[in-house]
Amino acid sequence: DYKKSNSKKVSKPLGSSKMAELMTFSDIINDMSEPPDPIVGDGVLLDNTILEIVGEAKSKKTFLAFNMSVAIASGNSFAGLNIERQSRVLHLSAEGGYFPTRERIQTMAKDISEEALSNIYFSKYVNMSIDVDDDYHELQSWIEEAKPDVLVLDPLIRFHSQDENSSTAMNVVFRRFRELIDKYNLSIIIVHHTGKNTSLGGRGSSLIRGEYDSCITLKKHGDNHKMCFDMRHVETPSPRNVSFNKDTFWFEASTDNDKVVEYLIENGSISRTALTEEWVSSDTFSNSHGYRLINEAIKKGISESKSQIVLVYMVDDFENIDLINSMYQLILNSKCDLIIPSRFVKDGKFIG
Repeated sequence: DYKKSNSKKVSKPLGSSKMAELMTFSDIINDMSEPPDPIVGDGVLLDNTILEIVGEAKSKKTFLAFNMSVAIASGNSFAGLNIERQSRVLHLSAEGGYFPTRERIQTMAKDISEEALSNIYFSKYVNMSIDVDDDYHELQSWIEEAKPDVLVLDPLIRFHSQDENSSTAMNVVFRRFRELIDKYNLSIIIVHHTGKNTSLGGRGSSLIRGEYDSCITLKKHGDNHKMCFDMRHVETPSPRNVSFNKDTFWFEASTDNDKVVEYLIENGSISRTALTEEWVSSDTFSNSHGYRLINEAIKKGISESKSQIVLVYMVDDFENIDLINSMYQLILNSKCDLIIPSRFVKDGKFIG
């Protein structure tokens, strides 16, 4: 009942492995049945599919997953994501602890009806690996009890015991996800971390990226985020800027398409001169228009840093105490926000 994979015993998928009933092309041409409505519009979450939410640490992936669960259960759209079909959700969160999670849920669900909240099922404590037979059976029993249309697993790493860099091992995990989809007629949302190279998306084997039907990648800059999409079955929507409301714990659609915010989310901080020069050199904006956009962004709340970090090397004059003191006084008088003194060793002595 086992096969070897990366020196670890991996259980074979349980349940029926039979294929669906065979059809001819003639059957398909004559099939006039209506497809089910999508759960989230624009192909973000279709019926019987896998959506991955991917992002770096602290990018608020878990908040987005909870937002998605509450929105789907209530039928309320948010942050430009259109909920097409109100549905029941089983949300399994395996990190963060119960009481911090409870606080998030209470804040997020403050204005949600009791009827909608009764559509979301949640486990106070989760510790299971879908590739372990006993855990898989327990997950199936939860699904049979809650009867969800959507299963949320946050994060992926806490729901299996395999090597994420092995396509063979992760194939076992995703085969079981597909079994659950086929057996219980549900969709799955998986929260996953990016790897060291964030441009490659989710970490681990390419099989993890190849198995999803749709993906939202969260890119963060302060309270502003950018949602980038990848769709397998429909045309991929354009990226969109969203903001995170710290009072409600909800993502919200940005009121404008700020080019400065968009640049900062994609590339990180930059001086206004360097950004303007980059826009001019790429024929994106004129010099004056570039500065005007930056000034408008600062007025709207983008912070402009005035700080300096000064590192002074005084290796050659380590015995000249007066010079060292005068240099240090010069630093203090320069109104720096932060001073980092240098410390080096010369002839066995600390200097600097």
